[in-house]
Amino acid sequence: MSYVFCVLFLLFNGLLNNYSVHCIEIVDLTSNGNVIWSLGNKNKSISVAGSVPGGVYTDLEKAGIIDNVLFGFNDVLTRWIAYDYWTYTGRFLLSQDSLNYNVTKLVLEGVDTVAFLELNGSPIGTTENMFVRYVFDVKQYIKVGENELTINFLSPVEAAKVRSDKYFTAPNCVPDVYNGECHANQLRKMQASFSWDWGPAFPSVGIWKPLTIELYNEAIIRSVTTHIDKNGSLWDLKIVAYLETRSTRIKGYLTANLSVNAKQYVTIRNDVNVLARDDGTAEAGLNFTISENVVSLWWPNGFGDQPLYDLKVSLHNQDSDEELSVKHIKIGFRTVELVEEDASNILGNTTAGNGLTFYFKVNDYPLFMKGSNWIPANILPELGSDKNTIDDLLLAARDAHMAMLRVWGGGIYESDYFYQKCDELGILIWQDFLFACSMYPADAEFLNTVKQEIEQNVIRLQHHASIAVWAGNNENEVALRGDWYGTKQQFDRYKEDYIKLYVHTIKPIVETLDPGRRYLVSSPSNGRKSEEDGYIAENPYDSNYGDTHYYNYFADNWDANIYPGTRFASEYGFQSFPSAKTLQTASNDQNDFHLDSKFIRHRQHSPGGNTYIKEQIARHLHLDDNDPKYFEKFIFYSQISQAMSMKSETEYYRQSQSDWYTMGALYWQLNDVWQAPSWSGIEYGGKWKMLHYFAMNFFSPVLVSPRLTLAGDINVYLINDRLVPIEDAKIVMDVFNWTSLEPIETNSYPASVAALTTKKQTTVEIWDRENKEEIFMRFSLKSDGVNSSPRNYVFPVSLKMAKGLRKPHIRPKNQLTQEN
Repeated sequence: MSYVFCVLFLLFNGLLNNYSVHCIEIVDLTSNGNVIWSLGNKNKSISVAGSVPGGVYTDLEKAGIIDNVLFGFNDVLTRWIAYDYWTYTGRFLLSQDSLNYNVTKLVLEGVDTVAFLELNGSPIGTTENMFVRYVFDVKQYIKVGENELTINFLSPVEAAKVRSDKYFTAPNCVPDVYNGECHANQLRKMQASFSWDWGPAFPSVGIWKPLTIELYNEAIIRSVTTHIDKNGSLWDLKIVAYLETRSTRIKGYLTANLSVNAKQYVTIRNDVNVLARDDGTAEAGLNFTISENVVSLWWPNGFGDQPLYDLKVSLHNQDSDEELSVKHIKIGFRTVELVEEDASNILGNTTAGNGLTFYFKVNDYPLFMKGSNWIPANILPELGSDKNTIDDLLLAARDAHMAMLRVWGGGIYESDYFYQKCDELGILIWQDFLFACSMYPADAEFLNTVKQEIEQNVIRLQHHASIAVWAGNNENEVALRGDWYGTKQQFDRYKEDYIKLYVHTIKPIVETLDPGRRYLVSSPSNGRKSEEDGYIAENPYDSNYGDTHYYNYFADNWDANIYPGTRFASEYGFQSFPSAKTLQTASNDQNDFHLDSKFIRHRQHSPGGNTYIKEQIARHLHLDDNDPKYFEKFIFYSQISQAMSMKSETEYYRQSQSDWYTMGALYWQLNDVWQAPSWSGIEYGGKWKMLHYFAMNFFSPVLVSPRLTLAGDINVYLINDRLVPIEDAKIVMDVFNWTSLEPIETNSYPASVAALTTKKQTTVEIWDRENKEEIFMRFSLKSDGVNSSPRNYVFPVSLKMAKGLRKPHIRPKNQLTQEN
């Protein structure tokens, strides 16, 4: 299938004029186009229909060669696929008209990963990075009639091994319990595809993004970036168009048409006369000045609306006014600043006032960032862009009052649709670059492909209102300083490679292409302090600086007193099991559903994970090992324990805004890639765990948040994420015993708190109560200016010690009706 872009654009917009129909023709080479794709292996024992976008696992499953990859032990039973060599072959027709264009480019938006390409029997190029868009000039290779495109893939496992033998970089392999593959750090491929502690290994190959042929005569706009700055009552908007041409010079003019409020439009034009580089690329710009009165502010979720404005950027022929190429994007007007300043300016000369702040200021307001961490929506990257899945997950985040998601560095740069949806929902994105939990090579070949990757993806994503900050990697600074991978003896070598990659290569690219956003070298890190300390801090977890990742499986995670201070908690979590219903989609053998089964051990990738869950449950809940429903209860109790742990830790961070200026809580993790124990709040398939239901409360914009102290008292905080203060309010504490639904005691306390902050309201003394096993406390807020605030609870002792609980004898209403 092919189409002429200009004609389609004009028809869609009702603007059909006397423009030429030969602006740019797009030949669609995906499976939706008039293309026949086939897939075969090296010895030709397998030949099946192929899909584009697609991948080898999905195509073999469709053909019945393998079963559901997420069922049973199929992640290892199908591992032979990753060791074979695979070829995708596409056959498509071209007319004589298609050969009459001056330029013919084959554009591959995403190839996973190491491949050699041939068109009609002639080599045209290679790929080595699944995050890079590859563009090949194929004019001399195409012909009238049937054309054949062949993409030959190397085994990613073997390709990684070959590079490791030449440029070994720690670690050698993942832990055995991961059931994974080695040397993922050698390939620019989704790192989690070689396995992780929450997911299986599926080292796929395939064409995971769209594939087209572009035909044009003069020049096209490949991408557009927008740089928006506030200057008093005006917005300065700088637009940069990234152009491609066959000529040495691009002459013409650019126009930009921006929708504003009241269904009005602002248009600007600028002549273009630029010299193209050797590869035919060039840039041209346009500058707007827009009054703040004609556009409205874009706000994160929970703080305001998310107005987005259509921006159309067009390239025209100078002489004929013909529209040669056009790009449409949506932009939002907001300011985002990551503030790292002397903490004593806020906290005074206290212990907490040492160091630097670390918080996001949006539209000049300091906002506490509530949210989670996003892993790929599917372990097979071609399935991760499914719009229904993205919608479900992002809407769930929105509904739980999340204002930020961290796109984690072991996954992928998400689809355009993902970021567009985040723009619409007001979910800010902390975007890691895709390096995680490893040291990485720094040879010239590796650095060159990284440069392409960073340039292309920063340019692609930069215009989105949702992008808040870039981070170079996940946990690699702390891994090097902490000797996670036995690098201590070669510390200087690995530090040199670290700086060469993240500082000398990535940092200048990001700061040149997107100077308005902060680039953090790592997460966690001490932010600016790490930079001052040579990029590898002595203690990257210093609570006085930057962001932290915190996990403690040995302490009582329900106890808020175990958690250290932090300026920003960008990762923290505790595991739970998915529901029995979700587990049953991975096995139909009832013998698999007990804690020590081979199946459950296979699905638990975290070393010691089940033991940690069991020990955490035992601290607060009674679970008899001999109970015939032990496994069913273990699943349920694991979700209770996870939810209560995350509630305690998250509320601790929100409370700590008052005395440590903690300004963010992003728990690990939002979503799942298979049916297994993990840290997620949403199971694979979309079912909410108890954690996500709890998140709707512990992330509530207004919350009474009590904390049981080590002394046995209760410190009561009032959290206010609104842009207005709460005044003349009242906190009500109802005391219940476990035998009644009516309070046995009620007390109230005056309450008030400024906008966008947290304040301790009172301390309730309960240390001397003799009946703490018989009671619990419920806290609520009464305020004329607050529409809703969830109730909150304190349990003075472990729930398993509670006295007075009775079996409820609850039955469904319809059952009672039938009996009556």
